[in-house]
Amino acid sequence: MAALGEQLVLQDDPRPYVPGADLLDERRLGALLARFAENYEQPDLPAVATQWSKWHFSVLLAPVLAANIIADWQLPTDLETIGVILSENSRTSAIRLSGEGSAVRPADAHERFGVLIERHLKPIIAALSHASGLPQKVLWSNAGNVAENVMRECETFLGAGHAGVQHGNLLFASRNWPDGSRNWLYQPVRYVKKGDEIHRQRRVCCLRYSIRSLAYCKSCPLDVPRSRGAE
Repeated sequence: MAALGEQLVLQDDPRPYVPGADLLDERRLGALLARFAENYEQPDLPAVATQWSKWHFSVLLAPVLAANIIADWQLPTDLETIGVILSENSRTSAIRLSGEGSAVRPADAHERFGVLIERHLKPIIAALSHASGLPQKVLWSNAGNVAENVMRECETFLGAGHAGVQHGNLLFASRNWPDGSRNWLYQPVRYVKKGDEIHRQRRVCCLRYSIRSLAYCKSCPLDVPRSRGAE
């Protein structure tokens, strides 16, 4: 997991960055998506947004959830306090944190993951949806797909009895939060038996196929010919 550490940096990192709060500004976020769209021929804006979000969630969630689940360590991921370091093609390459975080002893899944969901995922998903027209359920599915994959890796490493893994399983199994509000990360993927094999399959399509130059994603739920292969 050492490579995951490179996806998080502190404020002494010298590289330029985009303040997380800028991603809540429709004009600035729209300009960022427009630059990212230049990587594709005939880009479709909702599909561009879905691709950008998948990069962002992968960079953010893999190390942040690993630290949380494995070490009971909560990192400061509030969207308005972080910075986003971009690659040359305008995708997220690292997250600039405001501090090192702190140890936590969460009693349940909501306590463990609630801050990350409420202060980062909810606002950025709402902003991306508004700027691109991409339905929020697709963006939540993108985040959930990454988060579930991280949790499964942690389960393999730690075992199903580990408290963090148990909370992760509960997160994906619960339709609602304790206050009755909808849990948008409920069952982001399904494991479907096809013949003698079990396939990991997203519950909601990410619309990646709308960019003709890209292959279908390997967990695509669409029952269509894979004429462009799979990533």
